[in-house]
Amino acid sequence: MSTPTVLHTKERLSGVVQLVGRKPNDVPKRRWESILVFLFFAVGYSWFGYWVVVDLHVVGFETLDRLNRALMVWHNDPAKLSAIGFDYPPLSTLLITPLAVFRGFVTSMAAVPVASAIFAAFTMVAFNTMMRRALIAGPLRYALLLSLGANPLVLLYATTGTRHFMWIAFVVTALGSLMAWYITADVRWVMLAAISYSVAALAGYSSLTLFVLSAIMVGAILARLGADGTEVEGTVVGFTAPTVYVVALWTVFNFILLYNPFNWVTQSSDSAASGGLDMFSAVDLMKATGELVLYGAPLAILVLPMLIFSGFARSNPFALWLGVLLAAAILTPALAVAFRLTDSPMLMRNALPILLISVIGAVWLARSADEGSTLVAGLVVVALLVSIPWTLNAMKTYRYQNLEAPFAAAITTGESQEGAETLNGDKVGIVSEQAMAEYIRNNVTTGNSILTDNAQTYAVMMLTGHPEYFFDRVDKSDGPWKEVARDPAGEVDYMLLDVADNGDLLTKLYPDAAAGNDPQLQVVYSTPRYVLVSVPAGYSPDQATDQQLQGGS
Repeated sequence: MSTPTVLHTKERLSGVVQLVGRKPNDVPKRRWESILVFLFFAVGYSWFGYWVVVDLHVVGFETLDRLNRALMVWHNDPAKLSAIGFDYPPLSTLLITPLAVFRGFVTSMAAVPVASAIFAAFTMVAFNTMMRRALIAGPLRYALLLSLGANPLVLLYATTGTRHFMWIAFVVTALGSLMAWYITADVRWVMLAAISYSVAALAGYSSLTLFVLSAIMVGAILARLGADGTEVEGTVVGFTAPTVYVVALWTVFNFILLYNPFNWVTQSSDSAASGGLDMFSAVDLMKATGELVLYGAPLAILVLPMLIFSGFARSNPFALWLGVLLAAAILTPALAVAFRLTDSPMLMRNALPILLISVIGAVWLARSADEGSTLVAGLVVVALLVSIPWTLNAMKTYRYQNLEAPFAAAITTGESQEGAETLNGDKVGIVSEQAMAEYIRNNVTTGNSILTDNAQTYAVMMLTGHPEYFFDRVDKSDGPWKEVARDPAGEVDYMLLDVADNGDLLTKLYPDAAAGNDPQLQVVYSTPRYVLVSVPAGYSPDQATDQQLQGGS
């Protein structure tokens, strides 16, 4: 019988290229500095956003939809966590539900800028920590943060409640953690990056591409440093496990509740399969990609080749992999169009992750420059400052966009954008929603008395602050809702309809009522976008109603 060999920890870890069980050399923690950076940007973006959203009426309706769902989590009758739904990545709504605990905070619209400002401030803290680790002097760090934070594209998405900074904040944190791991060789940073990516994955599905490339990067760097197969495999598995787990869990939920495990891929607002996307040739996509980078993230034009050069010429693998990640961020919008995974091609918002990854690459180039780090950081600040008027001007005319043009007009003129049109023809403003919501607050007190399709009237619901007043599709699911929609008499007192033919199921059922021409359904109150009609006790819908509802979802 052979004698078992006992390996001491020192022997067992011999040949392991990462630090295990001992504190590595790293920059000292500065919690107060991080707290001050966070408060500065969180308060600043919230204040600026309040002006833009409340006074100038520049607000995206997607934000109002998510806040309405957050309200239903707390205040619906009954309150339902299922109100989060499957339309958006789950954490993009769940993470802002604490803002909806108090109704007034939501109905005043003050919660809208805060919903994005918190995560934008979190991103700035991650950048400041990265720059400290890159040994960039304090004055230059603060100048870079201010010049980046004042970028008009960053301002728009940090102050108007959009969900993009929610996943970007965790991606930036993950990349900052991987930078710390590369510098210190402390494997704990890999685990922090893993957790950050797992949160990012359920806050924005776009982060999954960067996650996959980061996993390959971790394995490739370890192999290049001489780690054996066991260490490479263990580290990569530890890095990927949290994200793989949450994605698998979300897939199972989609299967159990929707009978389609990949519904989150094909039907979500992040990755809707295109049914009517214009055809783009390869030349069109190349041109559109170039314009996206040129106008939205011109810093990438300088940083990408420098990362690739530094990676190959100076044997700097982390620079090379940051270049790969930046290239992926640049190419992803075009690939989404090529594979018809999006109905919103080449939107200017796609330049936001390109810009932020470019700054991460520039920070790493500054650290890699040794004595020249101050010069590199200074040039980055200059480049960011120069890009502010350049990007602001481009936002007014860039072809593929959401609220960029109204936002640029609002902050340059100080005038309300109520009634203005985006470049794709959508109306800007919320006066109709506010007027209808005020009428409902003042005249309705009975729960579940207003039948409505919340997929279209969510803005009115949110602004009332009383989702319990509405009999909507979240309350008892689509089946029972459709039954009441076919014969609402005796079930509800009112119906709230969107007057435009944009998918409202009640508008499809009762087009005359939506137009204010149904003699049985008298108009109680109307605005240019919505109409509230009364449902008399003896109301008898037309037989055609049943046929019109078929196919609705």
